[in-house]
Amino acid sequence: MKNNRFVKTKLATSLSLALGAFTAPTVLAQETDAEKDVEVIQVKGIRGSQLASINEKKFADGVVDGISAEDIGKLPDVTIADSLQRITGVQIQRSAGEGSTVNIRGLPQVRTLLNGEQMLTAGNIGSAQPNLSDIPSQLVKGVSVYKSTDLTNKRSGLTGTIDLKTWRPFDLDEGFTSQGALELGNGAETQENDLSANGLINWNNGNIGFLISAATSEANLGNNFAGTGGDIFPANDWGGYGEGADEFLAPHGFESFNRAIERKRDAINLAFQADLGNGLTFTAEAFHTDMVEHDRKVGLNISNRWQTLNWLTPTDSTDLGIARDNWSGGNWVSTQEYDVDALWVNSFTVNRTRESKSTHVNLELNYEGDNLSVKGRLINDKAEFLSMNGQSQGDLSNWGDDNFFQLNPFYPASIADDYDSSRLSDTVGENGGRFIEPNPLGYGENPQLHLDLSGSDHRWTGFDRQIQGGLGDGKTLADYMANVGSYAIGAFSSENNQENKAENTIASLDAEYLFDDYPLGFITKVEGGVRYSKRENDISNFHLFSDFYAGNGASSADGCAAQWKAIDVVMNNPQCTAGENVDGVFQAYTVNRPTSLDEFNNTVFITDLGSGTSGIPGFWAADPKDYDDVTSFHEKVFGGANRVHKPGNSYLVDLEETSAYFDVSFELEDINVKGTFGARYISTEISTTQNLTGEVQAYGDTNLDIGDYTSSSDYTDVLPALNLSYAPTQDIIIRFSASKNMMAHDLGTYGGGLTINTVSCTDPTIVGGRCVSGANEGGNPQLEPWRTTNLDLSAEYYYGSESMFHVAAFKVDIESFTAGGERRDSFPDSDGVIRREVPVTTVVLGEGGVISGLEAGSKFAFSDFMSGPLENFGIDTNYTWAPSDSNDTDPAGNDLPFVDNSEHQFNFSTWYQDDKFQARIAYNHRSERYTGSQGGVPGYQNSIGYLDAQITYSYSENISIYLNGSNITGEQETYYLDWGTGPTQFWQLNEFEARYTIGVRAKL
Repeated sequence: MKNNRFVKTKLATSLSLALGAFTAPTVLAQETDAEKDVEVIQVKGIRGSQLASINEKKFADGVVDGISAEDIGKLPDVTIADSLQRITGVQIQRSAGEGSTVNIRGLPQVRTLLNGEQMLTAGNIGSAQPNLSDIPSQLVKGVSVYKSTDLTNKRSGLTGTIDLKTWRPFDLDEGFTSQGALELGNGAETQENDLSANGLINWNNGNIGFLISAATSEANLGNNFAGTGGDIFPANDWGGYGEGADEFLAPHGFESFNRAIERKRDAINLAFQADLGNGLTFTAEAFHTDMVEHDRKVGLNISNRWQTLNWLTPTDSTDLGIARDNWSGGNWVSTQEYDVDALWVNSFTVNRTRESKSTHVNLELNYEGDNLSVKGRLINDKAEFLSMNGQSQGDLSNWGDDNFFQLNPFYPASIADDYDSSRLSDTVGENGGRFIEPNPLGYGENPQLHLDLSGSDHRWTGFDRQIQGGLGDGKTLADYMANVGSYAIGAFSSENNQENKAENTIASLDAEYLFDDYPLGFITKVEGGVRYSKRENDISNFHLFSDFYAGNGASSADGCAAQWKAIDVVMNNPQCTAGENVDGVFQAYTVNRPTSLDEFNNTVFITDLGSGTSGIPGFWAADPKDYDDVTSFHEKVFGGANRVHKPGNSYLVDLEETSAYFDVSFELEDINVKGTFGARYISTEISTTQNLTGEVQAYGDTNLDIGDYTSSSDYTDVLPALNLSYAPTQDIIIRFSASKNMMAHDLGTYGGGLTINTVSCTDPTIVGGRCVSGANEGGNPQLEPWRTTNLDLSAEYYYGSESMFHVAAFKVDIESFTAGGERRDSFPDSDGVIRREVPVTTVVLGEGGVISGLEAGSKFAFSDFMSGPLENFGIDTNYTWAPSDSNDTDPAGNDLPFVDNSEHQFNFSTWYQDDKFQARIAYNHRSERYTGSQGGVPGYQNSIGYLDAQITYSYSENISIYLNGSNITGEQETYYLDWGTGPTQFWQLNEFEARYTIGVRAKL
């Protein structure tokens, strides 16, 4: 019999770095009889992590990549997503420079597990794509990424499964273990000193053990922005279809923000284990994360105030030779420069505060016999997510006769009496109401500006032109911007808020039997199990409304509720009116009285909008910190803040699954083939409660909730899986995997209702009213799930104890997925009159789509081949090619990829380790990423690469000092629009800062 069987290198059970803090404590080598012939190697640091990841890949049943805690703790990784990007096939999206969402092999339908069982995170309660931004990397001892289906995982994603592994008491030495780290971080732009700490305490005596690990951090992250604000429209959508007229894109507006995000993370992991004797082990653990984020933006908004697309005139454009449609005779043009007739110039302050909490509780009882193993688990997952928006606009216009948009707001006597008589009109209402000049020191005509987009930034001119207005002759727009008295609040609002809650209850029972005498001569093991889960999800979206004019002219005793506390919203809607007669004719009151920028707000003077914007002079704005608690702010200013739910975006979805699986392991020793085959049966029931929406509620853009609609659906899947591996030599493994996979859609795809979109009216003009411009139908509870057929073929060559090369080909045949569809329908404007048909976007089931590609990677340690100066160096590199075809096309007729997919990704890192020093430099490059359609034109993020580095000095066996650098080159995310001829028009950018951290690790 040949003896080329796989030889497992046991790295003392785990070669990990506890809490990412420093070199790991020695791990107990509790070997079973079957493991006594396994080579035991004690290796620490970067070299240890290299060995651990090689070991996991080599001895896996399928296609698996892993990261040990040395990798996570000894790279400048804040979140788990930052670490995952270094694995072939894994692509991440960054939020303020930190890793957040993850896809694998081009799809976001990825399953996240914690210690082998499904995990809820607050960041993806309603979506399938993992958002790991609230999970500190320091609490995780290792991560496994499964790209082929392993039926022993409780659930699998379409293209991959991420299993996060935490420390347990019996992982560590008997006795007492403690360790920790302190860090001081700083951003190149924000220049804030940010502290973080993490630590672990463990005790076990071999029979019982207790573990507590925790991490806390606060970070202030720079993320300046320049780009479009609001929707992007083909210019002829509002301007009329001229025969032969070319089509260019006209955004609602342009924005540049000075943006800083403050994140505070707290997380704790508690674990208890007891050896009950007779092969029984009991484990109880709780994993809790809590993150509070203030996303503070302050900038300048230049827009058309929802009035017309004729505010932009291209002065430098390129005819793309692509017909805008099949009948008008005009072509699409990309625009590099615009003349801007600025209908609205205002300072814009936004604060989006997010609170994320999740708790994972696991009770587990294991039995380990000579041949039989049984595991029972009870799990309860809870997650909560609250997102609150606070914003205000500092308007510079006086809304006088020479402005495109004019206002003459009217108020009751109780408000008019607070203003100087010079601002009051001579006209007096029957109850003493007066018209009030809204902003006497504002400018009095539309500013004429110029925007150059020919580079990857915004370059403005025209702010030095003289403009008439309340400051007198000879003043420029820059003069008005520098004068805090020239600003009036255009609007306060708190909109598109969200509160999501979810709970997942899971019960499972699994068994494994190892055969001494192989049945049929090749079956080595049989595994199987049953599982039940019920996930309850409550998704609620809402605006904050406040009541106005109660007992003072309002038709309702409680007053009239308004979402937009604005100076251009007039209370004349029949649902609720407020006002009085003027010369026998009803005159409605304006919602918000004339308010100076600094009346209720602290103010800041902004001169730096980042490197993506030039030419804009300094300006005043409300301090975004005023909206850290936006509910309290609105209660203080307006006397109340009432949640009014958006029924079209609020829903209940319950997802219930009953499943069973079997998995048979086999080994054909004579030909060095081993593998697994089996299948999972899943029965799924989905019940939804959707809201039926009525007319648009007055003085806001949410529809009235006119009732509920409850429905249910069910489907059944049988999902086979096969994993084969062949070892022609002891150093080479060839693998083949095939499986069918299924995954539910994002919950909003089932539960979302109908939301009607409105804009300010110009044709016809409805004073203070809104006209319907379209609608979104968010949910279809009868949709079938995502389904795929996956094939993998790979080869691995282990040419040294710390060196290997691997190459893989994969194909994902997507049988069904969600796609956008459109129908047309008619809805009444805010005055109750139906005037037009508008497009309604809806969800349909797409058919057909393929992602196929190649992965290749190598880990190379010079010590495997030479001694001398280079023996302490190593290289870790990989490449992924993942083209995709979504069966959608761009305006030129080219196939479009799946959203969020990059065709190419490349990682390269080089490391050094000796007795005292460790160092690593890591580079991650991702090619252009498709982000979806903008005004009918595909949008892409440009290719980008990030350079990170770390150096560690071990002062003693127990103390080390380290320096991390993240995004050292200060890369920017730039986005462009592509009609199918290549990058032709700049769209927007996110400017991320370089960050540096110095820290100390210690153990007792």
